[in-house]
This record gives sequence, structure tokens and C-alpha cells, in this order.
Amino acid sequence: MRKIVLFDMDGTLTKPRKEIEPDMIRTLRSLEKEYEIGIVTGSDFEYIKQQIEPALDIGGLRLSNLHLFPCNGTKYYKWGNNKFECLYSVDMIQTVGEENYRYLLQSLFSAQLLISVRYDLPYTGTFFQYRESMLNWCPVGRSAGDKERSAWIEADNKFGIRKEYVGFINDAVSARNMPLQVALGGSTSFDIFPKNWDKTYVLKHLDDFKEIIFVGDSCEPGGNDHELYDLLKDGDDTQSHATTDPLVTAKIIELLILGGSA
Repeated sequence: MRKIVLFDMDGTLTKPRKEIEPDMIRTLRSLEKEYEIGIVTGSDFEYIKQQIEPALDIGGLRLSNLHLFPCNGTKYYKWGNNKFECLYSVDMIQTVGEENYRYLLQSLFSAQLLISVRYDLPYTGTFFQYRESMLNWCPVGRSAGDKERSAWIEADNKFGIRKEYVGFINDAVSARNMPLQVALGGSTSFDIFPKNWDKTYVLKHLDDFKEIIFVGDSCEPGGNDHELYDLLKDGDDTQSHATTDPLVTAKIIELLILGGSA
């Protein structure tokens, strides 16, 4: 019977945008006797690969049982021929149409300008990143370092910037009746994607698994883990757990997953 534990990345397996640490690698290795391991995140493949690089070395995770699901699972990478190969991918622009996508970008350009005028923050660069199956908008800029990210997070927590601009995005989407939805991505950005392309999309790849467990840190309504967390939490052969950081994730693995299956 095949069983898998799915993990979010930032705030779950790693600190935001940081590499996975040795203690977490050891904890994940304890799962491998019973479970295969999947990583489902809003980030694209290159970001996942950078963050799990230490786990791919000798003494790390078993590559044959590792499943990578970038962009909410709308992409699927598996190890083969001495590299990760893309087995599945879909395209957002093709789904929503080029004209709608241009309108979305124009609306977000306006929103980016409004935020930069209203809030005195250290903006960097690369505010928008098209990931084929989703658009990521990071108002502080994806080039931001720890100092810039911390300033953004503090301001976002104080003023509710992202919560306000979720409404802005939804208004733009409704104006054109576009089949899109938005979720808060990580601690600094928004993920915008076609409806139902949230993290529940990953289940399309998991028909062969009898038991599925999910662990994520953005499980509240509006977070990009919410839909998958909510769907799996009460299933007969599924479960889900909300975490707050990698240390809590390790405890969940040791006490609730491995402890519960002992």
C-alpha cells in the first residue's frame, strides 16, 4: 500500500526562502520506511530545487520516493535519468486567454504603484513572476533580502496590506468575469491562478496512494494551503496538520504521523 506525506515548503520544511536544515533532513528520513515524500508549493521548480539541495546529496533523501509539485501541483517533477524530469505541466495564459491576462497585469501594475506610494518600504525588483500555471505578485520584490522582507512583513502585519489588496485583485477579476482566484503566497506575495488550481490540484497525481497526509503553515482561509488542508483533514485515509515553523513540523512528524502510526 503506497502512502505519502505532502509538505508545503516555506514556513513548513524551511524558513522562508532558506535551504532545508540537517535536522529536518534527518526527520524526513525517518518517514521513508513508511511513506513517500512530496513537496507541494506555490514556488516554481528552481526555487524548490535550491531549497532542498542539501537533501539531495549522499546521506539525504531517497530520490526515487521524492515527488516535487511546483505551482500548487500544476507541475510534477520526478527523479529519472540522474535528474528531475517534468512529467506534467499546464498553462495559465492558454486557460484564461491573452487579453484577460494582459488586463490582469495592467491592474497589478496599478496596484504595485499604489502600494509603493502609500508605504515607505525598501522595494527591490522582480515584482511579478509568471510561472506558466500561476502569476506570483510580490510587492516588495522577489529580489528582496532578509532585511527588506522583514520590513515588508512588519508593515503587512501592522496595516493588513495583502488582505486589502486581495480585494483589489478580486475586483479586477470580477470586472472581466475571469476564472481566477488569489491566495496569499508565503509571507510576502500573492499567488493568482485559474479557479480550482489551488493545492488540491496535486491530488490529480496521487491516484495510486491509499493514504495521503498534508502538512502546511498557511491553512487559514485565504492562505495557499487552506483548500488542501481543509479537504484532507477529515478523510478516512487522509489527514492534515497545520504548522507554524519547521520545528513544529518536526514535532508533527514525530508525534502525530510516526507516533500515530506506531
